[in-house]
Amino acid sequence: MNFRGLFEHLSTMAADPLLVAPLDDLALSKETVFALRAKNVSDQLLFRFTGDLDKRGVAKTLGVDATAELLQSAGVPPAVAGRYVRVGRALGSIPSVATYAIDGTLSAEHTDAIVKGLGHIDRRDPDLSESDRSDCVRGLLTEACVSTPAAVSRRAHEMALADEVSFGTGDDGRTHVTLDLDKTLGEKLATALRPLAKPVPEPDGSPDPRSTPKPRVTMTVSAEQLLAFQMNGIVGAKAPTAAATFEWTGPVSLPTAQMTVCDSVITKILLDNNAVPLDVGREFRTVTPSIRKALTVRDRGCAFPGCGCPAGWTDAHHIKFWSQGGETSLTNTVLLCRRHHNYIHHKGWTVFIGHDGHPWFVAPGKTEPIRSHARRTLTNEPLAA
Repeated sequence: MNFRGLFEHLSTMAADPLLVAPLDDLALSKETVFALRAKNVSDQLLFRFTGDLDKRGVAKTLGVDATAELLQSAGVPPAVAGRYVRVGRALGSIPSVATYAIDGTLSAEHTDAIVKGLGHIDRRDPDLSESDRSDCVRGLLTEACVSTPAAVSRRAHEMALADEVSFGTGDDGRTHVTLDLDKTLGEKLATALRPLAKPVPEPDGSPDPRSTPKPRVTMTVSAEQLLAFQMNGIVGAKAPTAAATFEWTGPVSLPTAQMTVCDSVITKILLDNNAVPLDVGREFRTVTPSIRKALTVRDRGCAFPGCGCPAGWTDAHHIKFWSQGGETSLTNTVLLCRRHHNYIHHKGWTVFIGHDGHPWFVAPGKTEPIRSHARRTLTNEPLAA
């Protein structure tokens, strides 16, 4: 490398008062573009150099507290020094950005916007798969090629808000659902619903009158799968009331609840003095419906501290793995959402059933257990359904 020679050559060019005089307008425009691309390449080199300076701890060796301070001592403004350090540290984990930028088409500001945007996505979804993360990088690179750094930032925030589901109830009492899913989840949902979305002929054999954009799904789902409603004497009810409450959509009239349970099975579960269900059986590898109901009563959803994901969106995790001889029982299972299920299997968290019969969690490298948020200590609820 001979950056000193390159520097001296560029300095000589910059000092020449007649540098641009012989150029016509078109040539001057082209040379300006090449000068900008040279600056972009120079910034990319500085990102790489700064990343290595930081990784090697050169600043400490030279008696400076931080890499950014080392750059500032060379005349770099603090904000720009911070950018060099931030991007330099990040480019090692996103080599595709560094590879794309070597031709000078990507400015330092665009590169920084990609790095900060990806950091925002990573913080929003720390369990993002490598495949999905690569998709995000490609999306941000595409945005950077055609738009501004601010647009790259907005695109990153849109990506971070993906995989969201919102439920609302209109004035007519009907439920409205809005979905924003990634490709994988969208495919799974479409696969599940497509067989149910076939056109349904009218009783006289005429074609389904509903247009394609209108919902064509006709579903029969057991209330056991969708509902955990509150009625007189059921866990969660503060006092006997004339209305029931669905887990997902809120209060309904008593006739609606009665109609719903016509084709359902109502199960009464005996609780001990710690509100832990007893005697629900332990026969199969996967949890039986009765154990699932009991887990819903005990954990009320994902039991991981602070989560609160509804029971319908959880897995029943074997505390002692089935492959290691663990049995399928209430005392060896806990409800966990997919994210926190992954924490147990891949992130070093552990869970056990405590002396109170409820799940307790231990973080990686810690010894102090954390109590599940679902444990009830101030209620008197003798019955469950």
